[in-house]
Amino acid sequence: MSYIPKQTKVTKERVEAKLETALIEELNQYCEYLESDRDYVIAQALEVAFRKDKDFRQWRETRSREK
Repeated sequence: MSYIPKQTKVTKERVEAKLETALIEELNQYCEYLESDRDYVIAQALEVAFRKDKDFRQWRETRSREK
């Protein structure tokens, strides 16, 4: 067994979105503040939103039980 685990390969897909100019400017500033790229910041923001939105989680659970 190796000391270092194998790198996890994550499949990524391109998403295109149109945002208001002011929001893009704020996103760019936030990226600069975090010293991170847009992809990372957007992905993290979505993960936080999905994790913290209790109604969304309940909706998903209900939906998955129906299938």
